[in-house]
Amino acid sequence: MIDGSESTRFTPPRDRRGFALIAVLIVMVVLGLIGSAALSLTAGDQKVTRLFADANQADAAATAGLEHAIAVYQTNGTFPLSGTINGYAYTVTLRRDSFNFDGVGGAGPVHLASNGTLNDSGNGNPVVILTSTATKGSYKAVQTMRVAKGTLSVDIDAALTANASITLTGNISVDGRNHTLGGSLIDGTNTANTGACAENKPAVVLTDSLDFVSAGGSSDLYCNPVYNVGNPPCVAKRPNIVYVSPEDVLGLHPGDLDALIVEGDDYVAPDTIGGLVYVDGDYGSGAAGGNNVSGTGILIVHNPLYNPREHDPLDPSYNAAKASNPAVYGPRNLGNINGGTFRGLIIADKIDKINGNIGIFGAVVSLSEIDVTKVGAGTADIKYSCAALQAAGGSFPVPPTRLSWAAD
Repeated sequence: MIDGSESTRFTPPRDRRGFALIAVLIVMVVLGLIGSAALSLTAGDQKVTRLFADANQADAAATAGLEHAIAVYQTNGTFPLSGTINGYAYTVTLRRDSFNFDGVGGAGPVHLASNGTLNDSGNGNPVVILTSTATKGSYKAVQTMRVAKGTLSVDIDAALTANASITLTGNISVDGRNHTLGGSLIDGTNTANTGACAENKPAVVLTDSLDFVSAGGSSDLYCNPVYNVGNPPCVAKRPNIVYVSPEDVLGLHPGDLDALIVEGDDYVAPDTIGGLVYVDGDYGSGAAGGNNVSGTGILIVHNPLYNPREHDPLDPSYNAAKASNPAVYGPRNLGNINGGTFRGLIIADKIDKINGNIGIFGAVVSLSEIDVTKVGAGTADIKYSCAALQAAGGSFPVPPTRLSWAAD
């Protein structure tokens, strides 16, 4: 019999307490496995990331090797060449490209013609294959590029080209007929013929239809009979030409020549100009270069901040603020040149007085007004010469043409 003063107790079975302990242990084991797996996956991801980064760096090193090789090849450097970047060593080899274009006989060395076509007949610049191999430990990347050397093809529209009117006085002759590199006339009778550079040109080309040529004194203009029209004869107007910088004249991209600029105050003129000379300053008697221009190449006298159309009130690009600040934005002058023999191309913002015993074989381009005056004794000649222009272009290396690229 149970006394009412006694309490009743419920005691859970012992086996249930054991089950709870086992469940806790299982949860802890599962969590541990999950944590271990997470750590393993993280370590794996980090390893994959490192491998991916190393592979990318190997590719970047191989690319750097190709860029190095292109610069060396353009300047006639030697191969194979080696270097190191970011801990990766690269080696670049060179071999000639060959192909059989006509299917007859064997493969021949590939050349890139001036019109952009490939051939195995020797027309143009040789095509080579550069192979860059970059390594670091077990990592390796290989990249290959086909390139051809670049040459600057200079094609000017006349012996004398200007963006504005021209005044010729005194004993000066401008001849648009094609001459040899030495100045001898090649053929003054044939009409304009094959090849943009090889054909005869007008004596003068004006890029503005409103401009004119004033030929006074004993100045003479000569040209092929096909251009011997108008008053004065041998003058053509081509308003489709837009020259605002030396790069425009040479068919380059804006700023391509900036690295070559020398301030006029710092320029020391050599006895003979060679290659491409770019002076930001006045050039001539009393300025940089003296009063003699001799040599072979390209002479540029230009202010890179000067745009002739920004100084012309009739042009849509006219900028009154810049036009009123010639010290900063004004043209650089080529003036009082009275001696020497120059073969090639002269580009100047402004030209004032080409005098005396000077011969220019090639072409002259003025980006603004031009006043060519003969004073004193002697003869000043400007004679168009395709050969002189091409020799001038060949003296200036331009980036090689990149034909194809592949990564292994």
